[in-house]
Amino acid sequence: MNGSTRVKLLATLGLAAVIGLTSCGAQSMSSTQDDPSSKASQDAWSFTDSSYQKTTTLEQAPDSIVVDSYSAAALWDYGVRPTGVFGYGLTEDGGLSVGNADVSQMTIIGKDAEFNLEKLLSLDPDVIIGYGNAEGTGWTWWDEKVQSEATSTAPYLPIKSGGRPVQAVIEDYAELAKALGGDTNSASAVQDKKEFTDRLSTLKEIAEQKPGLKIIALNGYDDLYVGQKTIGQLALLEDLGFEITGPTDTSAWASLSWEKVGDFPADVVLSYSGTAEQVKDHPVFSSLPAVKAQQVVEWDDKRPYTYGSYVQWFDQLIDVLQDAKALNS
Repeated sequence: MNGSTRVKLLATLGLAAVIGLTSCGAQSMSSTQDDPSSKASQDAWSFTDSSYQKTTTLEQAPDSIVVDSYSAAALWDYGVRPTGVFGYGLTEDGGLSVGNADVSQMTIIGKDAEFNLEKLLSLDPDVIIGYGNAEGTGWTWWDEKVQSEATSTAPYLPIKSGGRPVQAVIEDYAELAKALGGDTNSASAVQDKKEFTDRLSTLKEIAEQKPGLKIIALNGYDDLYVGQKTIGQLALLEDLGFEITGPTDTSAWASLSWEKVGDFPADVVLSYSGTAEQVKDHPVFSSLPAVKAQQVVEWDDKRPYTYGSYVQWFDQLIDVLQDAKALNS
């Protein structure tokens, strides 16, 4: 679970000068015609996401791009190299939410809910990309003041992941990577997409063979939360035919006391990666029938939105689900 949802502004706007840094960012789009009068239109760049339907337009392809950690992870495997990064997961060495992205190759604008405006300005970004708020006007964890200051520096390109199908978010990032000059047709990218489709078929077959198999998604130790079907991964499992159980809530997470876990019997437990090791020793968790039967799979709703990342998780799921038994608990 994320900590504070209010961004701490670490610098003021009173900068004497803005340092222009050379970016190793997205590749520029090249002109295909020689007519100088049409150069402006040739160099113009735009991208429209599939959820907000917001079109971000620039005079030319962005060179310096700043992204949140989730976007860095989703774009990195396609060869897109952001100039700066901010957001959750950067404090974790090898944290899952950062994926394969090499944080050392990017300037860190802020970790978790912190955001350093001075560092942002020093990068002179052409565009900022990240998890969008409800309106798609800024990062979902920025307050109004920071949102105004950050988005006056560069256009904000939002990607919506909450409450959306996993495949749709992955495809949004793939299309964005392509627009930024990334290689979405590399051998590895094509193979990852094929394997993603193959694993989905396998999971669907398992669900058909084991109707009514109940899955509960747990997160926490002292305080316990249960993932809701509004989370893309859980919605995907339900769409494939598995039953997601647990208390319901209007938010993505429902609070639950350990004493009440037994009120929601499950055949398989999804244990959140951030607390999975710690919770193994919790007396209630270790006594759950699914845990005793070793029908447990780690999960993380911040898993990078790439086909390859999801193939890894699907393999873990398949390994447990193909042998899982209904426990009638």
